[in-house]
Amino acid sequence: MAETTLRISGMSCAHCVMRVSKALKAIPGVTDAQVDLQKAEAQVSYDEARVGVEKLIEAVGEAGYQANS
Repeated sequence: MAETTLRISGMSCAHCVMRVSKALKAIPGVTDAQVDLQKAEAQVSYDEARVGVEKLIEAVGEAGYQANS
């Protein structure tokens, strides 16, 4: 199991947090995603054998936000 912190830009409200969290948790291999609006970060736990950081960043982008590790 691996963990990473993604910096998220574009979030401005609780709805944004929910969208980013939902997008990350929908990825096969992601076991948890905690999104913090104040820090503009997402702490993601995932199975490295099933998903990589690039896919996490892509999912955040598809939800309408920008992410980087």
